[in-house]
Amino acid sequence: MRKVLVLGAGRSSSSLISTLLERAERNEWEVYVGDVDQQVAIAKCQNHPAAHPFRIDPKDDTARDAHIASSDVVISMVPAFMHPAIAEVAIEAGVHVITPSYVSPEMKALHDRAVAADVLVLNEIGLDPGIDHLSAKAVLDRVAEQGGEMLEFESYCGGLIAPESDDNPWHYKFSWNPRNVVLAGQGGSATFLSGGAARLVPPHRTFQDVRRIEVGGTVFEGYPNRDSIAYEEIYGLQGIQTLIRGTLRGDGFCAGWNILVQLGCVRDDATMEWARGTTWADWMRTFLPAATNSQSVRQAIAERFGADAETLDRLAWLGLFDTESGPVRLNGTPAEVIQALLEEKWKLQSDDRDMIVMWHRFAYQMNGERHEVISSLRLEGRDATYTGMSDTVGWPVALAAEALLQGKFTDRGVQVPLHKKYYEILLPALESMGVRFEETHRVCS
Repeated sequence: MRKVLVLGAGRSSSSLISTLLERAERNEWEVYVGDVDQQVAIAKCQNHPAAHPFRIDPKDDTARDAHIASSDVVISMVPAFMHPAIAEVAIEAGVHVITPSYVSPEMKALHDRAVAADVLVLNEIGLDPGIDHLSAKAVLDRVAEQGGEMLEFESYCGGLIAPESDDNPWHYKFSWNPRNVVLAGQGGSATFLSGGAARLVPPHRTFQDVRRIEVGGTVFEGYPNRDSIAYEEIYGLQGIQTLIRGTLRGDGFCAGWNILVQLGCVRDDATMEWARGTTWADWMRTFLPAATNSQSVRQAIAERFGADAETLDRLAWLGLFDTESGPVRLNGTPAEVIQALLEEKWKLQSDDRDMIVMWHRFAYQMNGERHEVISSLRLEGRDATYTGMSDTVGWPVALAAEALLQGKFTDRGVQVPLHKKYYEILLPALESMGVRFEETHRVCS
C-alpha cells in the first residue's frame, strides 16, 4: 500500500479528499488526512476504510513530520506560507510534494535540493493557478505549432454564485477564504501589457479599471490581478502586445466594492476600537470627513463618489447605513470588522451552489489573417460542501497525485504545470469529471 498524505482538511479540500478515497482501492492507497481540528478531518474522511484522519499539533511538528517521512506523496493544503517548511521535511525524506499555491521565493529556493533528492515539488495545480495554466498553455502551444503569432492574451477567473442561488445584489457568496476576498487588490499594484506598453493599476484603482466579459449569456466584471507581465516569460509570449490576467466578479460588484476601498473600510493596516453601541452608520462615519456629519451616510457617499442608486442599494443591503444595528466586533482592523459582517451576509447556505467561471481570449496572426479564440469554463458546484471551488481546486491536485504515483510525471525539482506532459494527461481527465472548456474561433476582418 502506498501512503498519500493530505495536510489541511479545510473548505477547498473536500473534493480532493473524496476523490483520493474513491480511487484508493484500485490504486492501493492509504489516505492520511491531518488537520488542526481532528473532527474536521474525520468528517471529510466519512468513515472510508482507506482513510486515516489525525490531528496536527500546531505547536509540535514531530508527529506531522513523521507522517511526511513515511509517505509517498504529500499534498499540502495548509496556508501557503507553510508550504516551504513542509516541502523541506519532505525533500529530506525523499518524498514528493504537491500544492495548489503559487511558487513563493522560499519554495523556489528549494529547487536544487529537490532535484538532488529525486523529488518533484509540483505547485500551482489547483484552479487559479492550475487549470488556468493547463487550459491556456494547451491553446497557446497549439497556435504556436500551427505557425501562429500570438498578439493578445487575456485570462480571467472567478469563484461566484450559481444563478439559482444568486439572491443578493452583489451576486456573490463566499466559496473560499473570506479574508483573501476582503483583502483582494491590496497586495500591490497590478501590472499588465496593453497596446504594446506596460500599464500599472495601483491598489486604490483596482476596482475602477473594469473589463466587461460575457460568458454563457451572463455579464461579469474583470479586474487586473497581480503581475501579468511576468507571464510574458512564464508562458513564452515575448513581444506580445496585450497580456492581462484578472479576477471575475458579478455585474455591479466592482462599483460597490470600490467605494469600500476608497473609504478605507477594507484596510488591514490599522487597528481601531469602537464604542459599545456603535451602529453601522456610526462605523461608516469613521471613514468620512467630519464635514459630512449633517448628511446621512448614504447622502455623504452619494455626493462624495457620485454613486448611482444601484450601488448605494448594494451598500444598504449589507446594512452599512443602519442606524440601529451595528458591528458585533468592535475592535480590530476595518477589514476584520467588515469581514465579520460579510461572512454572515455572503454566507454560502447549505442548499446553495457556487459557480466557477474562467475565460481566455487569444488573438493571433496566421497566414496573413487575424484570428480570435475564446475558451471558457462555467462549472457549478454540487452543494455547499462539494463546491465548484472545491472541485476545481481539489480534482487537479488528486489527478496530479495519481499521475505522479503512476510514474507519469518524471520532472524533478520545484515545478509548475506549464508543459504539455501535464495538460495532455490532466485536461482529458478533468473533462471526464465535468471540467469542460467551450471554445469558439473566428477569423477577424
